[in-house]
Amino acid sequence: MVSSNTIRLWTEKGLLKSETTLGGHRRFLRSEIDAFLRERQQPPVKRDIPTVLIIEDEPELAQAMAQGLTSAVPGMTVHIATDGFSGGLKASLYQPDFVVLDLKMPGRDGVEVCRMLKDEPQTRNIQIIACTGYADAAQVQAVLAAGAQACLFKPVRTAKLLEVFGLGIKH
Repeated sequence: MVSSNTIRLWTEKGLLKSETTLGGHRRFLRSEIDAFLRERQQPPVKRDIPTVLIIEDEPELAQAMAQGLTSAVPGMTVHIATDGFSGGLKASLYQPDFVVLDLKMPGRDGVEVCRMLKDEPQTRNIQIIACTGYADAAQVQAVLAAGAQACLFKPVRTAKLLEVFGLGIKH
């Protein structure tokens, strides 16, 4: 319940750190807002509806998952990355509650991305749900050992994702 002018003044005074887009809009990292509130002994911002980052190299599949989630949970924010590198960057930037992570991607695979996210203080608390279209037991064990909460097999149903997120679908 703070006006946008107050936030602008806090930012201009250097009290609240932000980044500016090419269009001149301010963007705030969740970690910066939480730190700002902690310094002022205010509780961190709690979101009722979680945010999700889908890291999937097949754009059509990522879009289908995103559409399924946003249809099932109105107001849910879903971001998409189509490779492990941009997925790591977006996880740091958006601080989602959940990452849905494809295991088999060109370049940086899902196990490596999971390890990277769990090694970084800024992203280590994100819940990671891996998914794969290939039943490779060694890779499934590796991603679970790296910190993934679960590994699902494609095609991943929206209801199953929501169940793993702890949300379930309310009728």
